[in-house]
Amino acid sequence: MPRGIPNNKANGMSKMDGMRRALAELGSDAQNQDIQKFLKSQLSLDMDVKMISGYKTYLKKARKSAAIRKPAAPAVTPVVANGITLADVRAVKEVVNKIGADKVRSLAAVLGE
Repeated sequence: MPRGIPNNKANGMSKMDGMRRALAELGSDAQNQDIQKFLKSQLSLDMDVKMISGYKTYLKKARKSAAIRKPAAPAVTPVVANGITLADVRAVKEVVNKIGADKVRSLAAVLGE
């Protein structure tokens, strides 16, 4: 390990990763003492209760802000060509099924003039 970089990972897991795992297992409403016991027994991480509280608050805020930042995707209408939408093509297909392709062609010729 290079000098100046502390080895703060137990079993290759950081304390933040351990907190994420503990909250996933125990739930976000778990008591800090319960999280501390879980981290010590399951992950061999020793953390102070105040640090657990801070990490827990940070993770809640991060989750909340991620939900706020993520806008809903706008509904996209697929365009086939020249501004014709898929809904337009389906409507024409219904007309073709009702009156036949030849009559639709003749109607298109009359309307196109």
